[in-house]
Amino acid sequence: EPVKTPKSTMSFIEVLCIMIIIMLTPFFYVFDVFYVPPQLFGPFGVTLNAIVSTWISYNILGNLWACCRKTSSVDTLPPEHRTPIKGEEHLWRFCQECQRLMPPRSWHCKTCKCCILKRDHHCNFTGNCIGHNNQRFFLWLTFYLSFGSGLALIYNFIFAWQHGFVLGNILKLYVIAFLEDSLEPNYGFRVAISMVVYVNILCVLFPLIMFTTEVLMVRRNSVMFDKSNREYDMGLWRNFHQVLGQLQFWTCLSPDIKSPLPHLGTQWKSKNC
Repeated sequence: EPVKTPKSTMSFIEVLCIMIIIMLTPFFYVFDVFYVPPQLFGPFGVTLNAIVSTWISYNILGNLWACCRKTSSVDTLPPEHRTPIKGEEHLWRFCQECQRLMPPRSWHCKTCKCCILKRDHHCNFTGNCIGHNNQRFFLWLTFYLSFGSGLALIYNFIFAWQHGFVLGNILKLYVIAFLEDSLEPNYGFRVAISMVVYVNILCVLFPLIMFTTEVLMVRRNSVMFDKSNREYDMGLWRNFHQVLGQLQFWTCLSPDIKSPLPHLGTQWKSKNC
Protein backbone atom coordinates (compact mmCIF):
# COMPACT_ATOMS: atom_id res chain seq x y z
CA GLU A 1 0.00 0.00 0.00
CA PRO A 2 1.23 3.51 -0.76
CA VAL A 3 3.01 4.96 2.24
CA LYS A 4 3.65 8.64 2.65
CA THR A 5 7.16 9.97 2.24
CA PRO A 6 7.47 12.47 5.11
CA LYS A 7 7.91 16.10 4.20
CA SER A 8 11.21 17.61 5.26
CA THR A 9 9.30 19.85 7.65
CA MET A 10 5.79 19.95 9.03
CA SER A 11 4.14 23.28 9.60
CA PHE A 12 3.41 24.49 13.11
CA ILE A 13 -0.34 24.46 12.49
CA GLU A 14 -0.20 20.82 11.30
CA VAL A 15 1.73 19.73 14.39
CA LEU A 16 -0.66 21.67 16.62
CA CYS A 17 -3.78 20.20 14.99
CA ILE A 18 -2.49 16.62 15.18
CA MET A 19 -1.47 17.08 18.82
CA ILE A 20 -4.95 18.37 19.68
CA ILE A 21 -6.45 15.05 18.55
CA ILE A 22 -3.69 12.97 20.16
CA MET A 23 -4.09 14.75 23.52
CA LEU A 24 -7.86 15.15 23.68
CA THR A 25 -8.62 11.54 22.72
CA PRO A 26 -6.93 9.96 25.79
CA PHE A 27 -8.20 12.79 28.01
CA PHE A 28 -11.84 12.16 27.15
CA TYR A 29 -11.24 8.40 27.23
CA VAL A 30 -9.95 8.51 30.81
CA PHE A 31 -12.47 11.12 31.95
CA ASP A 32 -15.47 9.34 30.39
CA VAL A 33 -14.46 5.79 31.23
CA PHE A 34 -12.90 5.94 34.70
CA TYR A 35 -14.31 9.11 36.26
CA VAL A 36 -17.80 10.08 35.04
CA PRO A 37 -19.55 6.75 34.21
CA PRO A 38 -18.96 5.11 37.63
CA GLN A 39 -20.94 8.00 39.11
CA LEU A 40 -23.79 7.60 36.60
CA PHE A 41 -24.11 3.87 35.88
CA GLY A 42 -23.95 0.46 37.52
CA PRO A 43 -21.24 -2.17 36.85
CA PHE A 44 -22.81 -3.37 33.58
CA GLY A 45 -23.14 0.16 32.18
CA VAL A 46 -19.58 1.03 33.18
CA THR A 47 -18.22 -2.13 31.53
CA LEU A 48 -20.24 -1.65 28.34
CA ASN A 49 -19.17 1.98 28.11
CA ALA A 50 -15.51 1.00 28.60
CA ILE A 51 -15.72 -1.50 25.72
CA VAL A 52 -17.45 0.96 23.36
CA SER A 53 -15.11 3.81 24.32
CA THR A 54 -12.03 1.64 23.73
CA TRP A 55 -13.32 0.68 20.29
CA ILE A 56 -14.04 4.31 19.43
CA SER A 57 -10.61 5.52 20.63
CA TYR A 58 -8.87 2.75 18.70
CA ASN A 59 -10.67 3.78 15.52
CA ILE A 60 -9.91 7.47 16.05
CA LEU A 61 -6.17 6.95 16.52
CA GLY A 62 -5.96 4.14 13.96
CA ASN A 63 -7.69 6.11 11.22
CA LEU A 64 -5.67 9.21 12.12
CA TRP A 65 -2.45 7.19 11.73
CA ALA A 66 -3.66 5.79 8.39
CA CYS A 67 -4.54 9.28 7.11
CA CYS A 68 -1.10 10.57 8.09
CA ARG A 69 0.78 7.57 6.74
CA LYS A 70 -0.95 6.79 3.42
CA THR A 71 -0.45 9.08 0.47
CA SER A 72 -2.43 9.58 -2.70
CA SER A 73 0.53 11.05 -4.57
CA VAL A 74 0.72 10.29 -8.27
CA ASP A 75 4.26 9.07 -7.56
CA THR A 76 2.79 5.99 -5.85
CA LEU A 77 1.47 4.68 -9.18
CA PRO A 78 3.35 1.80 -10.78
CA PRO A 79 5.56 3.10 -13.62
CA GLU A 80 3.35 1.50 -16.29
CA HIS A 81 0.33 3.49 -15.03
CA ARG A 82 2.03 6.91 -15.06
CA THR A 83 1.18 7.49 -18.70
CA PRO A 84 -2.27 7.42 -20.32
CA ILE A 85 -3.43 4.32 -22.12
CA LYS A 86 -4.29 4.56 -25.79
CA GLY A 87 -7.49 6.50 -26.32
CA GLU A 88 -7.35 8.38 -22.99
CA GLU A 89 -4.59 10.86 -23.79
CA HIS A 90 -7.12 13.70 -23.99
CA LEU A 91 -8.23 13.08 -20.37
CA TRP A 92 -4.77 13.67 -18.91
CA ARG A 93 -3.36 17.15 -18.38
CA PHE A 94 0.10 18.63 -17.98
CA CYS A 95 1.12 19.89 -14.50
CA GLN A 96 3.41 22.91 -14.74
CA GLU A 97 4.79 22.40 -11.22
CA CYS A 98 5.60 18.70 -11.66
CA GLN A 99 6.42 19.02 -15.39
CA ARG A 100 4.61 15.81 -16.30
CA LEU A 101 1.24 14.46 -17.39
CA MET A 102 -1.31 13.85 -14.64
CA PRO A 103 -4.37 11.55 -14.58
CA PRO A 104 -7.89 12.98 -14.56
CA ARG A 105 -9.06 14.33 -11.17
CA SER A 106 -5.44 14.80 -10.04
CA TRP A 107 -4.48 18.22 -8.71
CA HIS A 108 -1.25 19.73 -7.45
CA CYS A 109 -0.92 20.46 -3.73
CA LYS A 110 1.45 23.31 -2.94
CA THR A 111 1.85 22.07 0.64
CA CYS A 112 2.68 18.44 -0.25
CA LYS A 113 4.60 19.63 -3.35
CA CYS A 114 3.15 16.92 -5.58
CA CYS A 115 0.03 16.00 -7.52
CA ILE A 116 -2.63 14.02 -5.63
CA LEU A 117 -4.90 11.36 -7.10
CA LYS A 118 -8.52 12.52 -6.75
CA ARG A 119 -7.42 15.34 -4.46
CA ASP A 120 -10.18 16.24 -2.00
CA HIS A 121 -8.36 18.74 0.23
CA HIS A 122 -5.22 19.23 2.31
CA CYS A 123 -6.00 18.46 5.95
CA ASN A 124 -3.99 20.12 8.71
CA PHE A 125 -5.35 17.62 11.25
CA THR A 126 -3.58 14.79 9.41
CA GLY A 127 -0.67 16.75 7.93
CA ASN A 128 -1.51 15.16 4.60
CA CYS A 129 -3.66 15.49 1.50
CA ILE A 130 -6.91 13.55 1.51
CA GLY A 131 -7.34 11.78 -1.79
CA HIS A 132 -7.96 8.48 -3.55
CA ASN A 133 -5.91 6.23 -1.24
CA ASN A 134 -6.81 7.63 2.19
CA GLN A 135 -10.28 9.18 1.85
CA ARG A 136 -11.82 6.08 3.45
CA PHE A 137 -9.77 6.61 6.60
CA PHE A 138 -10.61 10.32 6.77
CA LEU A 139 -14.31 9.51 6.46
CA TRP A 140 -14.21 7.10 9.41
CA LEU A 141 -11.88 9.38 11.39
CA THR A 142 -14.42 12.22 11.30
CA PHE A 143 -17.25 9.76 12.00
CA TYR A 144 -15.64 8.36 15.15
CA LEU A 145 -14.52 11.79 16.33
CA SER A 146 -18.15 12.94 16.04
CA PHE A 147 -19.59 9.76 17.57
CA GLY A 148 -17.10 9.57 20.45
CA SER A 149 -17.34 13.27 21.28
CA GLY A 150 -21.14 13.13 21.10
CA LEU A 151 -21.29 10.18 23.49
CA ALA A 152 -18.90 11.92 25.89
CA LEU A 153 -20.97 15.12 25.69
CA ILE A 154 -24.07 13.26 26.87
CA TYR A 155 -22.24 11.87 29.90
CA ASN A 156 -20.45 15.12 30.69
CA PHE A 157 -23.55 17.29 30.38
CA ILE A 158 -25.55 15.02 32.71
CA PHE A 159 -22.64 14.96 35.17
CA ALA A 160 -22.21 18.75 35.04
CA TRP A 161 -25.97 19.31 35.39
CA GLN A 162 -26.11 17.11 38.48
CA HIS A 163 -23.35 19.12 40.15
CA GLY A 164 -24.57 22.52 38.97
CA PHE A 165 -23.73 23.65 35.44
CA VAL A 166 -22.10 27.08 35.30
CA LEU A 167 -23.13 29.46 32.51
CA GLY A 168 -21.46 32.69 31.45
CA ASN A 169 -17.98 33.83 30.45
CA ILE A 170 -16.10 30.65 31.32
CA LEU A 171 -12.66 32.26 31.44
CA LYS A 172 -13.90 34.97 33.81
CA LEU A 173 -15.60 32.33 35.97
CA TYR A 174 -12.36 30.34 36.04
CA VAL A 175 -10.50 33.35 37.41
CA ILE A 176 -13.18 33.94 40.04
CA ALA A 177 -13.22 30.29 41.07
CA PHE A 178 -9.51 29.60 41.30
CA LEU A 179 -7.80 32.94 41.82
CA GLU A 180 -10.32 34.65 44.07
CA ASP A 181 -12.30 33.61 47.11
CA SER A 182 -15.72 32.15 46.37
CA LEU A 183 -18.52 31.81 48.91
CA GLU A 184 -20.13 28.88 47.06
CA PRO A 185 -18.87 25.39 47.96
CA ASN A 186 -17.30 23.36 45.12
CA TYR A 187 -17.61 26.35 42.81
CA GLY A 188 -14.19 25.72 41.27
CA PHE A 189 -15.11 22.09 40.60
CA ARG A 190 -18.38 23.12 38.93
CA VAL A 191 -16.56 25.61 36.71
CA ALA A 192 -13.99 22.95 35.76
CA ILE A 193 -16.55 20.37 34.65
CA SER A 194 -18.48 23.12 32.84
CA MET A 195 -15.30 23.98 30.95
CA VAL A 196 -14.99 20.32 29.94
CA VAL A 197 -18.52 20.49 28.52
CA TYR A 198 -17.75 23.64 26.52
CA VAL A 199 -14.61 22.04 25.04
CA ASN A 200 -16.63 18.88 24.40
CA ILE A 201 -19.19 20.85 22.39
CA LEU A 202 -16.44 22.16 20.09
CA CYS A 203 -15.09 18.61 19.76
CA VAL A 204 -18.52 17.51 18.49
CA LEU A 205 -19.30 20.38 16.13
CA PHE A 206 -16.10 20.59 14.12
CA PRO A 207 -15.70 16.89 13.16
CA LEU A 208 -19.47 16.59 12.65
CA ILE A 209 -19.34 19.39 10.08
CA MET A 210 -16.36 17.72 8.41
CA PHE A 211 -18.04 14.29 8.42
CA THR A 212 -21.28 15.67 6.97
CA THR A 213 -19.36 17.49 4.24
CA GLU A 214 -17.29 14.42 3.44
CA VAL A 215 -20.38 12.19 3.20
CA LEU A 216 -21.92 14.69 0.80
CA MET A 217 -18.75 14.68 -1.33
CA VAL A 218 -18.66 10.87 -1.45
CA ARG A 219 -22.40 10.70 -2.14
CA ARG A 220 -21.89 12.92 -5.20
CA ASN A 221 -18.48 11.42 -6.08
CA SER A 222 -17.18 14.96 -5.95
CA VAL A 223 -14.35 16.60 -3.98
CA MET A 224 -14.08 19.70 -1.82
CA PHE A 225 -11.71 21.12 -4.42
CA ASP A 226 -14.52 20.99 -7.01
CA LYS A 227 -17.79 20.67 -5.08
CA SER A 228 -20.21 21.43 -7.90
CA ASN A 229 -18.85 18.82 -10.33
CA ARG A 230 -21.32 15.91 -10.68
CA GLU A 231 -19.62 14.42 -13.74
CA TYR A 232 -18.45 11.30 -11.91
CA ASP A 233 -21.62 10.61 -9.92
CA MET A 234 -22.34 6.93 -10.60
CA GLY A 235 -25.00 6.45 -7.93
CA LEU A 236 -24.92 6.07 -4.15
CA TRP A 237 -23.51 2.53 -3.77
CA ARG A 238 -20.97 2.74 -6.58
CA ASN A 239 -19.73 6.10 -5.27
CA PHE A 240 -19.18 4.71 -1.76
CA HIS A 241 -17.62 1.55 -3.24
CA GLN A 242 -14.96 3.69 -4.95
CA VAL A 243 -13.99 5.21 -1.60
CA LEU A 244 -14.46 2.31 0.84
CA GLY A 245 -13.31 -0.52 -1.40
CA GLN A 246 -14.56 -4.09 -1.78
CA LEU A 247 -15.79 -4.49 1.81
CA GLN A 248 -17.57 -1.13 1.72
CA PHE A 249 -19.23 -0.26 5.07
CA TRP A 250 -17.56 -3.15 6.92
CA THR A 251 -14.47 -0.93 6.90
CA CYS A 252 -16.11 1.08 9.70
CA LEU A 253 -15.16 -1.69 12.14
CA SER A 254 -11.41 -1.16 11.97
CA PRO A 255 -8.77 0.79 10.02
CA ASP A 256 -6.81 -2.49 9.80
CA ILE A 257 -9.41 -4.14 7.56
CA LYS A 258 -8.01 -4.64 4.06
CA SER A 259 -10.48 -3.38 1.46
CA PRO A 260 -8.87 -3.00 -2.00
CA LEU A 261 -10.10 -0.08 -4.06
CA PRO A 262 -11.62 -0.82 -7.49
CA HIS A 263 -8.83 0.94 -9.40
CA LEU A 264 -5.57 2.85 -8.94
CA GLY A 265 -7.12 6.30 -9.28
CA THR A 266 -6.26 6.99 -12.93
CA GLN A 267 -9.40 5.80 -14.72
CA TRP A 268 -12.72 7.35 -13.77
CA LYS A 269 -16.06 6.60 -15.40
CA SER A 270 -18.11 9.69 -16.05
CA LYS A 271 -21.63 10.48 -17.19
CA ASN A 272 -20.21 11.87 -20.40
CA CYS A 273 -18.67 8.55 -21.46
